[in-house]
Amino acid sequence: MKKSLTLMLALICLLALLPARAEQEEDPLAFFAVRHGSRSEKKIAVTVDDSFDLAYTWKIRDLFQELGIVGTFFPIGIQIHEEDGAEWQKVLDQGNEIGSHNFGHYKMGGAGGRSILTSLGRFQQTLDAALGYHYQVHCFRPPFGNTDDENGRSASFREAVKRFGYEHVILWDVSQTNPDEARRRVQNGSILLYHARWADYACLKTLVPQLLEKGYEFVTVSQLLGFGPNETSPEPYVFRLEDYLTEQ
Repeated sequence: MKKSLTLMLALICLLALLPARAEQEEDPLAFFAVRHGSRSEKKIAVTVDDSFDLAYTWKIRDLFQELGIVGTFFPIGIQIHEEDGAEWQKVLDQGNEIGSHNFGHYKMGGAGGRSILTSLGRFQQTLDAALGYHYQVHCFRPPFGNTDDENGRSASFREAVKRFGYEHVILWDVSQTNPDEARRRVQNGSILLYHARWADYACLKTLVPQLLEKGYEFVTVSQLLGFGPNETSPEPYVFRLEDYLTEQ
């Protein structure tokens, strides 16, 4: 009797999860954390995180141009320097997108709201200073994909991120650096996670031509999710914490 009751409860819990999973298949933007785009279109987005090794950031950027694709770069703010402004501009000129990976590389889920707002603001300010104009960042990926505090709660993180202006955080559904394994996992709408380092560059050099041959179209994250073009304006953004602490 006890075993039957346990099985019945497990089945009820499983059935309760099905509508949420179906909803994410239909509309990825119904969720704060987005792992993929539409499964109905043969479009995918390659993303490149961190930029700890700038040489490989530029090598991957140039590989994308050589292969005729675009992607989204998620550097951390401390790796964006004004003297590299022309290199970052080249990233954009080649049709790629720049997203935020926070100013520093730390787990943000347990940070306070002011700290999160400051780090996001410093990233945007640093990027604009390097470019020499305002480039409105659409996409934000928290380091390690971390959104929860030590108790598994994300409400404070989510509130601060949304207050800054990001409705979603961008995660991923493919991250393998073995080209064969990555190719098997890619499907319509996939967001692929890579980093600016040798192993990832080598993987992409093999993987991208194979996916092109399979008919996939490579787009930026904003294009994949329908965010539209990144707006620009002449005046670089200057972060002021007080602007985000005023009640709406």
